[in-house]
Amino acid sequence: MSFNSSSEDVSALRDEVARLTKIVSSQGARAYSDTREKAAEAYDAAAPYAKKAVAQVKAESRAVADVAREHPTGIAGVVVLATAIGIAVGYILGSSSEPEPRSWWR
Repeated sequence: MSFNSSSEDVSALRDEVARLTKIVSSQGARAYSDTREKAAEAYDAAAPYAKKAVAQVKAESRAVADVAREHPTGIAGVVVLATAIGIAVGYILGSSSEPEPRSWWR
């Protein structure tokens, strides 16, 4: 009698596991579909702005290239100045982060 009862329990557990698997699978598919739809909507909303940004960057880079062709010494001066500022900032940051020197007796 206990054998029948335990086989019935196992069968009931299998049925319950199958039912839960179907529920989880359905919810997972629904969540995937919702996420995919939201991602597509976000892409569709962002695409025009990205295209405008790319066009603006291209226009600005053309303008910078034109100025560089017209005034090569001015651009060289700006590059030298930016390099000098970068070196100065790097030196200041590097010297302020040095560890305390060790004593000679340690």
